[in-house]
Amino acid sequence: MAISSLMLTNPDSKAGVFTLDNTDEITYFLKTSVSKVEIVDNEIIKTAYTRENLDSWGIATKPSKLVIEPNMVKEIQIESICGDKCVTYRDQVYQINIQPVSYSTDDKEQSKISMLFGFSPYYIVPAKESKVEYLLDYDTDVITAKNSGNTMIDIVIDQCNKDGVSDSNKDEKGLCKANFTILAGRTRNIHVPIDLQRDELEVMVLNHDESFKEEITLNRGE
Repeated sequence: MAISSLMLTNPDSKAGVFTLDNTDEITYFLKTSVSKVEIVDNEIIKTAYTRENLDSWGIATKPSKLVIEPNMVKEIQIESICGDKCVTYRDQVYQINIQPVSYSTDDKEQSKISMLFGFSPYYIVPAKESKVEYLLDYDTDVITAKNSGNTMIDIVIDQCNKDGVSDSNKDEKGLCKANFTILAGRTRNIHVPIDLQRDELEVMVLNHDESFKEEITLNRGE
């Protein structure tokens, strides 16, 4: 089973879509659920959507249950249901839990497949107006990234040339690019892969649609 994305941003009013592709030889029965994700004191807090908090739901999955037969592709749509109550001044972050469930066929219980896989991709509705504020500190092999803005940022380290190999070592096709996402309000320590470490590290900071794009040089230990 494959999924189209593990982090989907959707600034449009249209429904977002996750695509599931069953490349296996068995039929999967799946159920979906949603958790609201918030950052509190730099901790990720997840609140599951239940009947008890139905009035506060911002999104819903459609369908909530589905069957995917072998070699079939199906979509899960994420629809906004908050209407005029939608929060637009900061990112709204959700986790979409896609889990297999056991079923019976020909009097045989298929519960053994129920733990074979599961997906929990993030779904982000970006702030209507991005206010990007961040601070980066580079020490030894770690970048400490503080995102104090109202929207997610991507930190991209790209040392690839047009052939997809590192500019510093053109004879080897090792790792030459890495991308890290920092949610709004989050401070995160990013380990820089050894292949990408430099005393002067060129990074690019982007928001979800690249309307904000800034290239900076981080000096190790400063």
